[in-house]
Amino acid sequence: MLQKNYKYLFNNLFFVFSIFLLISSVYSYSDYYKVNVDEKSKTETFNIDKVENYTYKLSYVHYGNLQEGMYVKIFVNGHNIHEYSKDLSNTGSGAYKKSENETDITNYLVNGSNEFKIESNIWETENSSPYYALENFEITGHEVSTIKLPISSDVNFLVFILCLICLMRRKG
Repeated sequence: MLQKNYKYLFNNLFFVFSIFLLISSVYSYSDYYKVNVDEKSKTETFNIDKVENYTYKLSYVHYGNLQEGMYVKIFVNGHNIHEYSKDLSNTGSGAYKKSENETDITNYLVNGSNEFKIESNIWETENSSPYYALENFEITGHEVSTIKLPISSDVNFLVFILCLICLMRRKG
């Protein structure tokens, strides 16, 4: 009896959840990249079906313990996206840091196979073993709209809850 009464509701919830999954376009390629004395560069290839009128942004968390004169460069398809060094005072030393802002990489991506590369000039020191790491590497795709609506994610969540309430009342 319980399955019969709530089958319609569960089907609708599954449909709404599926729509939300299709709307959000987040590509997460790896959880962890690390360069150090032994491994000075890291390359990862990934495929993406590039969609017209989409803006693709790169974000990640970075941290490490670089010394003076050392650097880490991040490339997407051979284009230098970011450089981190103690000399530039922008390392993630001491704490995890979310990349300052999402970097627009739309012009650097190609439809199909792409390459993400981390290059470094890290060397062994007497006092420490320098390294640099990236975590939560994500590329998000956002549709470029000609009309900008002031709708926040809170409003989207509220609409989702209201739809659930309406479905429950309609079935109940």
